Amino acid sequence: MHRTADATEWHDPATGYRRRQIPGPRFPADIAEVRLPPGARVSYPAASLAFQREAVWVLDGRLTFHEGDVVHELGPGDSIEVDGPVPCVFANTGDVECRYAVILARAERP
Repeated sequence: MHRTADATEWHDPATGYRRRQIPGPRFPADIAEVRLPPGARVSYPAASLAFQREAVWVLDGRLTFHEGDVVHELGPGDSIEVDGPVPCVFANTGDVECRYAVILARAERP
């Protein structure tokens, strides 16, 4: 059992981005709750997804998700799976906070 108060949270003071780890280190997938304030933008290089698969599930607000050169507009309840190492950008172009979950699972190939 993991209590909210005990969860590891990381905060980027420059963007206001907040990421809270959900399961413990022995769980086979990395799950995080992310809060992205209006106007914030976070980029990840393709190498960050090497040997991983990623799913993004929007819980509240709107998320503009760049999967390489393809742009997806996601709203509450929408999700997307990324299969392969591509550069990704998470952007909140709306006027309210966006809250979403990121699930990372190990993949056999990069």
